[in-house]
Amino acid sequence: MKAFKNTLIISLLICATIPFSNAQDGRNRESVAGGASFWLEPLWGTQIDPRWKAGEVIGDVEDGITVEFVEFSADGKLLVTGNGQGEVYVLNASDGSIRHRFTYITKEEVSRLDSKLVSGISGGLTKSLEVECGAFTSDGRFVVVGGNLNGIKIFDLSEGLLVRHIEVNDEVDGLSISPDGRFLAYASRRSAIVLGIKNWEMLKNVEYGKDSKGSVVNSIHFTSDGNFMVIAGNAGDVMLVRTSDWNSVGDGLIPDATSIKSVRFSPDERLVAAGNGGGEVTVWRTWDMSLVNQYSSLVYIEAVAWSSDGRYLIAGGRDDGEGRIRVFRTSDWQMVGNPTVLADGASIEYIDVHGNLIAVAGEDAHVRLYRISMIEP
Repeated sequence: MKAFKNTLIISLLICATIPFSNAQDGRNRESVAGGASFWLEPLWGTQIDPRWKAGEVIGDVEDGITVEFVEFSADGKLLVTGNGQGEVYVLNASDGSIRHRFTYITKEEVSRLDSKLVSGISGGLTKSLEVECGAFTSDGRFVVVGGNLNGIKIFDLSEGLLVRHIEVNDEVDGLSISPDGRFLAYASRRSAIVLGIKNWEMLKNVEYGKDSKGSVVNSIHFTSDGNFMVIAGNAGDVMLVRTSDWNSVGDGLIPDATSIKSVRFSPDERLVAAGNGGGEVTVWRTWDMSLVNQYSSLVYIEAVAWSSDGRYLIAGGRDDGEGRIRVFRTSDWQMVGNPTVLADGASIEYIDVHGNLIAVAGEDAHVRLYRISMIEP
């Protein structure tokens, strides 16, 4: 899939446990079948929220200290992320240095909002400044971000300026830009809102969920040609949508599931994977949304991603008080890796893959970049 460009043979994937604090020398390794040894090589870590202090246990620090997302640009040279203080950062993937810094929302703006609106968001006032999601347009010209209280903001990277602010009355927990450059879709209550990128005008309100109390969309993803979109959220199902007429053409249900946090097409777009808050990873065939596999992975899952060649499925979240990644081989769905990336009780919130690089965002207020590495026997 074009969203995961620079395909690399990642038969190299991970089978080591590497707390980041101990991983700088790369000596934490395990042998697996065939005698090969795999590990995540730390490249850099950039603190995005300055309030977090090393060694603090998550839960003892102030709410809102987190990094909820990180996304590569199409060429893999940049990353976009944001923090719990209303700030958006564009980082250089080469070294984690800051290329741009933008403001999504300020404390002054929050103070002018209706108190009922602020208290009504998940987490209340302490979450009011959180930037929840972001992505680059396929041409690399714009970065689009969303959050809990200030709708959608679109920044021009060449000028470093805000070019459009789309007001949204709901929290924006997720968004996706089609790799073909046609669509922007963002999450809302009971629906995904689709805009045309050409003029940023609304094209469709795609309803999600079947219950009367209303559902919340958490995650959206497009195929490389923009012809299909998947939507997932707290209704416990993944909806496949055809973009030519915006009709639902398939539905993958996770019975009794807690909220689905992340959904992604595989690079060849034959499969769809989703992870939920109950720690389950579920995979369907795209063409008919029939179940391929479902298994318990972590205590809590926030993110799923595929290796660039589609040979591995990666899930991230929290288990045993640590931010862990599980790696599954898609030929037989066996787990082949179980690295710890974040300690101190921090959960992994987001994973993005480009070539042999994995970017991780989490509750320890950092974005971290790793290279998938291998030692031959």
